[in-house]
Amino acid sequence: MATKDEIASGLQMLIQEARRIAGAFSEDDWARAHDMDGWRNKETLAHIAAVGGMVQPMVAGLANAPEGANPGAGIDIDALNAATVGQRKDKSVQELTDEIATAYSGVIDFVRAAPQEQLDHIVSFRGYENVPISELLMRMVVLHGLAHIYSAYSAVFDSKPAVPAR
Repeated sequence: MATKDEIASGLQMLIQEARRIAGAFSEDDWARAHDMDGWRNKETLAHIAAVGGMVQPMVAGLANAPEGANPGAGIDIDALNAATVGQRKDKSVQELTDEIATAYSGVIDFVRAAPQEQLDHIVSFRGYENVPISELLMRMVVLHGLAHIYSAYSAVFDSKPAVPAR
């Protein structure tokens, strides 16, 4: 089970890496498609920002869901992602990075203040069955966001010629 400190550290790393990627890419790099869905790197940053704003309501909903329910089972994740990314299409990279920092800093505060029994509460959400909310936060928020950032980096830097060794 993920601890509050592990979740907070992971979220802090997510903020840090969002800032790092914001300074590492050119305009062409931000426009590059990188995943199977055809998202461009800037759209991925918008997705990460959107997730940050959904965490607290998601946790509250999960903590209050009836036992045995799977509140995420009926969610059209593709439509949700398209809508939340679309809402941010006109934002600059800096604005998205600032949104990430603000949203995830709020999530860190939320996690640190959450009652332990809430984070220990066993839930199911989409494909995750019977796991503590703390583990959902680690998997669906921290690791998910970092995986997107790494995927964007890979699309840019793995496709550039390597610098010859000296």
